[in-house]
Amino acid sequence: MSKPIIYTAFANQQDDHLPLLKKESSEIKDALRVLESREFIKVEREESTELKDLINTFSTYPDQIAIFHYGGHAGHTLIQLEDADAQSAGLAKLLGEQKSLQLVFLNGCSTRGQVQQLFAQGVKAVIATSVPIEDSKSLSFASAFYKALANKRSIKLAFEFAKATVETNFKNPPAIEIFRGLEVLENKEESHDSDMPWGLYINDGKEQVLEWRLPYYREVGLPSGMKSYINKELKLNKYIVLALDEMCKYNKDIYRQMVEVIDGEEVKRDSSTYIDIVIKNFPWVIGSQLRLVLQKKEANRERLEQLISTHIVLSMVLYYLLLTDIWDEFRKRKSIKRPSKLIKDLAQTKDNLLQKDFLAHLGELYQMARSNQFDFYIPEFIRFCDTFLNPESHLAKANAFLVQLKGTFRDLPEKEVANTCVQTEQALAIVLREAAFLADYRMLTVRNISIDNPRYSEKIYEMDMGPLNALVDSSLSLYEDDEKKRKDNYANCNSIILVTSEKDVQQSLNLSPFIIDKNTFLKNDHIDLFVYGYEKDNRYYYLAVKHSIFIALKDEKGTDIIDTEMTLSDFEEGRNITRKNEELNDDAGFLGAFQLDDTEVATESSPKVFTLLEKQFEQFKTDLS
Repeated sequence: MSKPIIYTAFANQQDDHLPLLKKESSEIKDALRVLESREFIKVEREESTELKDLINTFSTYPDQIAIFHYGGHAGHTLIQLEDADAQSAGLAKLLGEQKSLQLVFLNGCSTRGQVQQLFAQGVKAVIATSVPIEDSKSLSFASAFYKALANKRSIKLAFEFAKATVETNFKNPPAIEIFRGLEVLENKEESHDSDMPWGLYINDGKEQVLEWRLPYYREVGLPSGMKSYINKELKLNKYIVLALDEMCKYNKDIYRQMVEVIDGEEVKRDSSTYIDIVIKNFPWVIGSQLRLVLQKKEANRERLEQLISTHIVLSMVLYYLLLTDIWDEFRKRKSIKRPSKLIKDLAQTKDNLLQKDFLAHLGELYQMARSNQFDFYIPEFIRFCDTFLNPESHLAKANAFLVQLKGTFRDLPEKEVANTCVQTEQALAIVLREAAFLADYRMLTVRNISIDNPRYSEKIYEMDMGPLNALVDSSLSLYEDDEKKRKDNYANCNSIILVTSEKDVQQSLNLSPFIIDKNTFLKNDHIDLFVYGYEKDNRYYYLAVKHSIFIALKDEKGTDIIDTEMTLSDFEEGRNITRKNEELNDDAGFLGAFQLDDTEVATESSPKVFTLLEKQFEQFKTDLS
């Protein structure tokens, strides 16, 4: 399958120069650079387009151009090139012959008059303008659109993001809308549209194009020689390491971590380091569990328990990712009927947490989302869930095996443990492979945000933030490098977010209150990750991911279960007062004989630490009930 072509054509005029046109071209190219470097797309960029260039490009790439973008002077019936005007009727025919074409973006003045001719030639979608547009707004809109598109957003979501960007950057922003069919064009007069420069116009019967995205997956992962090398060299963790094959299909940069070039020749690195590559390319919530697997070098019951724990945490993370994505969508589309079952499903208890099949609940979430035509922040869930919902798929069978095993592994005869360890690693590896798309995302903790806005300079946001991909706990810390902390946009603070690129944190998925960094609330520099575990007596309990989930649930010294009723003094004294007081039993009537010190009882003077999380859970229940 050939890579889709993004064809950007720009033309300027000496006597009516557009000073920001070259910057628009550069910013679009920069936005698409990562996808092009990973060989998902090809960008054809013309800076000073002449008529012959337009014709040559269309003939060179028959049926490969997915998006045609024009920037420059234009009108109802033409676009101005460097040497001549391209008439809209002929341009429409050229574009109509491109069978893979998804979108035409005419970023010039008053191009809406060309939409009808483009529709007549079968073009699915057009972004066009109804009036002359200011150069700076044109740059802002186009740059934001392609940044979003490169970050796996659909055409619809990218258009809405560009709209929001213009509304944020400019005072009295214009109306920007999505229109369906030709009747909108026929019923509106140009003179009445002074407040509506851009519109996204969808041809009748082509509404599916709103969900179209740039490719983010390739069919080929590791070279066959590399897979044979792993299979030959590794015994323990071999199946987990082979997940790199699928991870490379989403992120080609991973393969470069497996080899080095010596005297111009590609040489494989030591295969024993490949498990580290798996660990550091998954978010640390999952990577920490894999690191614990790595530490269990014998095929015994301890290793078996950790393999099962890794599957549970992985399943929880996937479930929470989709749940928070759907929550965001409900907030945007308030007319949709609220599924109260989501709230009921989330209210897990400590007793049933280990019995819960999180992937089964994930499948139910997905089916509900698809029936409501949700536009997923993580589009890879479509592939993952479609696979899981096929009962004959390896993923469905592997999950069923692991869910059944977590309730029975302690009763296995000793002679069966070693063989079951191998089967469990194989099953876990299947789930990891299907979740390999997470290797193409970055998880970040974001705390305080400050604004640097000197006179006559661009606004910069400085954030206390840190990456959540690592090999060991000590490497999880906030960025100290100013270049890493300073961004031209911002994200939610006091949160863990998921992004496709650290360059654009504004386009993020907020995972609070389901995955948290405890030290965000304690104002400490280090990072300590927890996942939501269960609810009891209107308190929400979180489990530390640096332990096996089985160890965390025992709540023994050092395992750090935390809950939303904890106060600052609880942490300062190194204890959970609330839980300990609950456990005191005075059946014998002895407690009155003891004088309890003030430090042993939580007081009103010590503030609760996790009030924000309680509010977010209540908001979740309100929004979905």
